[in-house]
Amino acid sequence: MDPSLPCPNCGHSITEENFQKYSNPFSMTCPHCDAKFKETKVTPWLLVLAILVTPVFIFIGVTLQTYIAGFWPFIEKIPTAFVFLAFAYPIYAVYEKFNARIVVSKGALQLK
Repeated sequence: MDPSLPCPNCGHSITEENFQKYSNPFSMTCPHCDAKFKETKVTPWLLVLAILVTPVFIFIGVTLQTYIAGFWPFIEKIPTAFVFLAFAYPIYAVYEKFNARIVVSKGALQLK
């Protein structure tokens, strides 16, 4: 069975997949009762990790863009964020899955 946290309002399970679908940690709602909640135990540390990982993602994006521009010169005119998403999205997906797993295993939910 998937690891999950109970919703503080209705008690239904909120799984890792649900946490992966949230666009940011400040807009979380229960998929069953639509109650807005916040995660108070882990989210601050994940935000610090995101701040530390962002320069790494930028470096990877610029490196990929420079490398690919050797084959396709038009890539230099495309914003680095698009190049990163197009060619390094699996790295970002692993990062999001890691965040969801940490929140579900160590998190604490409270209603807003």
